[in-house]
Amino acid sequence: MQTRDRRTTTTVLALLLTLVLASAAAATPGQDAHDRGHGQAAGEEHPLPETPEDAAEEALAHAHDDHAEGHDDHGGGFHLDNIYKLLVKNLVPVFMGDAADPKAVKKTEEALYAWREVFFSFLVIIIMAAFFISVGRSLRERDPTRKQMFVETILGGLYGMFEQILGKDARRFAPYLGTLFIFILLNNWSGLIPLGFSSTSSLANTTLGLGLMTFLYVQYTGIRANGLGGYLYHFAGQPKSPVEWVFAIIIFPLEVVGEIIKPISLSLRLFGNIYGEETLIAVMVMLGAQFMGFLLGQFGDTGGTVAGFLPGIPFQVPFYFLVLIASTVQALVFTLLSTVYISLMLPHDHEEEAH
Repeated sequence: MQTRDRRTTTTVLALLLTLVLASAAAATPGQDAHDRGHGQAAGEEHPLPETPEDAAEEALAHAHDDHAEGHDDHGGGFHLDNIYKLLVKNLVPVFMGDAADPKAVKKTEEALYAWREVFFSFLVIIIMAAFFISVGRSLRERDPTRKQMFVETILGGLYGMFEQILGKDARRFAPYLGTLFIFILLNNWSGLIPLGFSSTSSLANTTLGLGLMTFLYVQYTGIRANGLGGYLYHFAGQPKSPVEWVFAIIIFPLEVVGEIIKPISLSLRLFGNIYGEETLIAVMVMLGAQFMGFLLGQFGDTGGTVAGFLPGIPFQVPFYFLVLIASTVQALVFTLLSTVYISLMLPHDHEEEAH
C-alpha cells in the first residue's frame, strides 16, 4: 500500500514538474521576433528588467502586443504556443521552399492556423473514440477491469443526473448528453496540457457550434415529440381559454426570441470562462518567465544568456487546480442546461410520470 502511495505521489510531482517546465519553456524569450513578439532579432540585445515592477509591466506589455498584432490569437485571445502552431510554423516554410515570398509564407501560416480549433477538437474526438472502443472490447460482467469501473462510475453518475430531469426519457437522450459533457470537459482540460490548447476558448469555431448543435437537437426533439402543431402550440404558451389565446399573440414571439437566445447564452458562458482561464494561465507563465529574468539579472546575467535555458517561476501552478474545477463546472453547466432545454420540449406528462 505504501509503495502504491509513493508511486502516486511521484507521478503527481512528475506531472506538475512537466507542466512547469513545458509551459514556462513556451513563454521563454526566443530568437525569432515573428514567433511570439517576445524574442529578439539576431544580433540585438534583450535587456532584462531591473525591478519587479518593470518585469510585470514588460510581461503585460508583451501580452498586449500579442493580442494586438494577432501573432497568436487569430480571434482566440492570448495563448501560449501549442503543438499545432509549432507544426505549422516549421512545416510551411519547408514545403514552400526558401525561395518563397515571406508574405506568402505568413499568409499560408495564418490560413492553416485558422484550423487550430478544428485540429484540437478532432484530436479530442480521436482520443474519446479510441478510449471507449478499447473499454467496449474488454467489458466483463464479472471481475471488471479498473478502466471499466471508472467508465461505469462516470456514466452511471451522468445517467442518474439525466434521469432526475428527464425521467424515463433519460435513456433516449443520455448518449448525446453524455458525449456532449465528456467532449466539452476534455476540450476544457486540453489547455492545461503542455503545448495543448482548449478549443472551447474560441467562440465562433467551437462554443457557438456546440450551442447551435444543441439548439437544433432540441428543436428536432420538440417537433418529433409533439408534432409540428404541438411544437407551435408550445411556443404559444399552450392556451386553452379565449383570454389565453389573445395573450398567445404576445407570448409566441417572446418564446421564439427566448429560444433563439438559448444557444447564444450557452456559447457565451462556456467561451467566456474558458477564454479567461487560458488567458490567466498564459499571463502567469509570462510573468514567471519575466521575473526569472529579473532575478538572474541581479546576479549579473544582463545578456539573458542563462535565462534562455531556465524555466520561469511557476506562478501558474496554483491556478491549475482552480481551472480544473472551473472547467468541470462549465462542462456540467452546459450539459445540465441542454438537458433542461430538452425536458421543456417534451410533453409535460413525462414529468408527472417521472415523479
